[in-house]
Amino acid sequence: KDAEAGACPVNAPSSRWGVGRRAMAGAQTSEVDSVLKNFQIEFPTVIGYVVLNSDGIPVKYSDIPYHRAVMYAALLSDFVGNCKKCLRDLTASPAESELTNVRIRTKEGTEIICVAAAEYTFLVIQNCTGRPWTVDDEGTGTGGES
Repeated sequence: KDAEAGACPVNAPSSRWGVGRRAMAGAQTSEVDSVLKNFQIEFPTVIGYVVLNSDGIPVKYSDIPYHRAVMYAALLSDFVGNCKKCLRDLTASPAESELTNVRIRTKEGTEIICVAAAEYTFLVIQNCTGRPWTVDDEGTGTGGES
């Protein structure tokens, strides 16, 4: 009984405070999924997104094939890191050197928006053509004909 009383309530599957760590993590995941789903509904021009952890590993992605999510993660995590470094080198004060986002516009009419947060980077691929986005067999897309 003494061992049970000394157990950490946060690690317990259930505790006198309601739910344990596993249930709390599930609730947070559900909330994140809900926010991301609403994001896509609110912005219909979004082709897909990738959420990267601090190591540049995709932890969530939507509406794009896995291999494309990994490619975006590999290329853009380094790019965002270099942007942060360049901004620190170019600005005088640390307050000015906080990178909030990077936007990249392509010839094909897409825009890649990279938002750097504390532990995560949010990559959004957006259709800027004004036409429906079509995806071919290899997972690449183009703006359709008007």
